[in-house]
Amino acid sequence: MDQLSTGANPTGNLEQLLQSLPKWQQEQAKADFLEFLYDLYDRASAPLGVRGTYTGLWQCYQRDLAWLTRLSIYLNQ
Repeated sequence: MDQLSTGANPTGNLEQLLQSLPKWQQEQAKADFLEFLYDLYDRASAPLGVRGTYTGLWQCYQRDLAWLTRLSIYLNQ
């Protein structure tokens, strides 16, 4: 079983969901998500050095998701 980005093993419902998918579907889902991030962060038009690459996309997403979560919690108080 793959580890999560935190290095932890998936637990509970997530583990059941992952185990229900064949390995090829798990890998395809990862590839599709990276392609989504590539388009989301417009890497085709990004500055030189990151243009056309997938490097750092997961870190950008983690950072932005953290900010969006904090903002959502703050606005819904």
